[in-house]
Amino acid sequence: MCEEVNAKIATDISSSVDNFLFDCDGVLWNANEVIPGSLETVKGLKALGKRIFYVTNNSTKTRAEYAQKCVKLGFPATEDDIVCTSYISALYLHNMNFKGKIYVVGNPSIGAELDRFGLRHTGIGPDPPDEDQPAFQPVPGLDLDPEIKCVLVGFDKYISYPKIMKAASYARQEGNIFLATNEDSHLPMDVPYVVPGTGSIVTSVKVAARKEPVVMGKPQTNMFKCLQEAHNLDPSRCMMVGDRCNTDISMATNCGMRSLLVLTGVSTLADVGAYKASGDPTHATYVPTYYASRLGQLGKLLGLSIP
Repeated sequence: MCEEVNAKIATDISSSVDNFLFDCDGVLWNANEVIPGSLETVKGLKALGKRIFYVTNNSTKTRAEYAQKCVKLGFPATEDDIVCTSYISALYLHNMNFKGKIYVVGNPSIGAELDRFGLRHTGIGPDPPDEDQPAFQPVPGLDLDPEIKCVLVGFDKYISYPKIMKAASYARQEGNIFLATNEDSHLPMDVPYVVPGTGSIVTSVKVAARKEPVVMGKPQTNMFKCLQEAHNLDPSRCMMVGDRCNTDISMATNCGMRSLLVLTGVSTLADVGAYKASGDPTHATYVPTYYASRLGQLGKLLGLSIP
């Protein structure tokens, strides 16, 4: 499939889609700059009676913080409209009635969401290596806490050798839960260097632990299941709008939704062509239903006032 949106397709989308799930970075904004046409399209869809959700793999903000950012940039949002991986990770453990302690390779927003559910955790913050310690030696005096029964890995600007060692050691223990917020390779930022994503941190832990994590974010289905249960959503009446084929579009495919790829972020049409030609069944899930140069293209076709 993968057709460019046109007037006929836009009309069909308007009549057959009730719920729009938007990725944020690379779709609605880049860093703190709104992508032209995105704000007007989201507002226009909401004015047409569509339900708007913001679905992001970013774990560096709580739901409340993400809602605040949306509102600051002009997007209509409440906390209930936000699904982020810091929240989903905490909800996942809460729903399984987890009672142990969690070792977190992550950031304060993950900790805040865990705190909301009364989940005990440790590990957030700097844990630098001892400069006098010989390379590849165990952390001096490291005693594994027997209360820790889960490892949760997200984005952590303080990632260090001691953290990888501790996380891998806990994850490796039999019966312990190993979670990752997401495995995104890099952040879609318009800068002349690579900004490594959470996937680079997750990989360092899972390779050492020789164990695969349960991934909370896209392309896995946990995020949509959370929305589906909370709002009684019919996937056939939902559309995922994203910029990354192997996360946004793949989750849509895995959940039975239609998808729209916008070319303002990570993935390109050349990527889509390669996925279609590869014959790999996993790559087949990366192929969107539709594509547009930017979100505002859909807005214009819907007759909205787009700059």
